[in-house]
Amino acid sequence: MIHEVVPAIVNELNRFLMSKHNLSEEKAMLSHLVNSDGSIAIQESDKIIVTLTNIEAERSKSNTGTYKPTASGGFTKVNPPVEVNIYLLFSAYFTSENYIEGLKFITSVIAFFQSRQGIFSSQNTPALNGITEKLSVEMVSPDFRDQSNVWGGLGAKYLPSVLYRVKTIQIEHILPSPEIASIKST
Repeated sequence: MIHEVVPAIVNELNRFLMSKHNLSEEKAMLSHLVNSDGSIAIQESDKIIVTLTNIEAERSKSNTGTYKPTASGGFTKVNPPVEVNIYLLFSAYFTSENYIEGLKFITSVIAFFQSRQGIFSSQNTPALNGITEKLSVEMVSPDFRDQSNVWGGLGAKYLPSVLYRVKTIQIEHILPSPEIASIKST
């Protein structure tokens, strides 16, 4: 699911940026900022780099299994999906000569999420059709210490950026489970 949701958001962001700024090329790309060996991961400059920075369990919902009736009158146990929130960092990777342009595009990222009122659904994001019904996106504003920890964890130097939490992605794999006979009263 994550591997389908994140590119869908990036594609929609690119459509928005291309329309807003009358561009012929995509400005947003999904990538690490730094490779695991410490080298720079991005070869092109003047881009908005979208990086997954965290996956957290959604704790506000119950995670107990349920039982569903079968065609033969019995029941099978169904485990609930795991619900996660993901954090996406949108960084302006622009040359020093284009620093102001980078700030313009970070502002446009914020405008993109504002224009959707933080909601992504199959109606406004066709790539989500069959993946999820709705995602809610909200800006996260870490304090300076937390922000420093994020950039240190990424192994990169600070860039103008904005962080968003994407809620809630359901991850589910259904395994066949044995049928439980129903209890009949006599």
